[in-house]
Amino acid sequence: MGLKRVAIIGGGVAGLAAGIRLLRQGCDVSIYEARDELGGCCSTTHVDGFTFNNGAMFVAVPRLLDHAFARLRLDRASLVPMRRIGAPQASFLPDGNSIIFGDGGDVRIEGEHAATRTATLQAEIDRSLSRWAPLLRIFTDDLLTQPLSVPRVLGKAWRHLHKLRGNLATELQRSFSDPDARAAIAAVTLYTGLAPERTPVFQIVGFISMLQDGLHLPENGMGAISDALHRSFRELGGKVHVGTRVDRIRIVDGKVRGLVIDDDEVVADAVVSTASGMATFSGLMDPADVPASMQRRVSQAPLSHRALGVQLGLRNTLQTPAHSVNHVPLLEQQHRMLAPQPADSPWLTYTVPTHTLPGLAAAGGSIVEMFAPVDQDLPLAAWDTAAKEAAADAAIAALARYQPLDIAVRRVTSPKDYAERMHLFQGALYGLSPAAGPGQQFLHETPLKGLFLAGQTTYPGFGVATSAFSGIFAADAVIARMSGG
Repeated sequence: MGLKRVAIIGGGVAGLAAGIRLLRQGCDVSIYEARDELGGCCSTTHVDGFTFNNGAMFVAVPRLLDHAFARLRLDRASLVPMRRIGAPQASFLPDGNSIIFGDGGDVRIEGEHAATRTATLQAEIDRSLSRWAPLLRIFTDDLLTQPLSVPRVLGKAWRHLHKLRGNLATELQRSFSDPDARAAIAAVTLYTGLAPERTPVFQIVGFISMLQDGLHLPENGMGAISDALHRSFRELGGKVHVGTRVDRIRIVDGKVRGLVIDDDEVVADAVVSTASGMATFSGLMDPADVPASMQRRVSQAPLSHRALGVQLGLRNTLQTPAHSVNHVPLLEQQHRMLAPQPADSPWLTYTVPTHTLPGLAAAGGSIVEMFAPVDQDLPLAAWDTAAKEAAADAAIAALARYQPLDIAVRRVTSPKDYAERMHLFQGALYGLSPAAGPGQQFLHETPLKGLFLAGQTTYPGFGVATSAFSGIFAADAVIARMSGG
């Protein structure tokens, strides 16, 4: 073997998964994490009896997470017990009606002509499940568990590729007759920061997976996933360095030689960076060492949206009809929810993890989380304390019109905080936009010998399970290079 010592930048799910995979192949692996704790965007913070998520809020497509753990030779069910969210989503519409999506594809409309409309919507959902579930299963059980291969996609999914033309709005208008139903389903994907007219139609599989496989929460919060991976990494002999910011990836003659940390050199035969591809090539390397192709990819990268994170620990118990609650306009107006809302706006979306796991809060209390829209053109420097708190006050006031809030703990994270504390490139929540195509992602093996990438900006990378697979794929690329492949 040519490569033995591997340094991983970033101790989130992708870095931990890559580390476990490499350790099982006999590599000497060290993780360097700039924050004081591991887990990245799949971690939790405990404050005064409340357990807050630091990014990811639920597990979608749980089968894919099971596949990732199995690839790492770990048993997800025993290491990370999860609870299925009984009612994932409730949407309140302008006409006073509401739609609640329950477990196993069940749906309920409350309001005018509720029984007739519910029956119609249930039939349309069943048809949509029949249309999209086979493609979801192909991706879950096959395509997303392997590095991206166009021939493989064509070979496995060619019968379904015609479905992927167009956008989400077009698909909803084609498949659902009730305007309220279209609005409620579109609201399921608003977390992407994209209007339905700009959302790739493939995102509907998130709705299909929510109905068919459910959304899940680890019993102790999202950080339980990274905690389990961390324990396994340690048990296999991996070394962890937290509070350790990497200054630079050391490149000599186009080949990785290690890292530079506080002016000291760390020798490594390979480096796996789970920082975004943009951050890796624009901030962790000398500009002279960055290939022109990577400079172009960084400059053209379509970034995801920014948002203001507001998390409240409440002394009172919220009574909500679902885990996530939306007050939304009709489909054609939902793009307006992606901009800052006026004080009298009735539209907002929030999540109550204690609806499913009451134990995440102090006794008798609740947790509520919101990602409030912000001006995407506002520079990060403008997010000083006053601006952050003023925006949080407005979001909390909007929520207080719908829910009683006896606030014990208040956590607010601005785009600047996401950039500086969470190390998210330019404060973009997901790095690359969910609408980014395969040609805009970064390959696991870079043009620089010994430098590999994992995380959201690589394939598949989007979400907890796919992030784990991105680490597995990067590790496999390292192993192939070690073996002369």
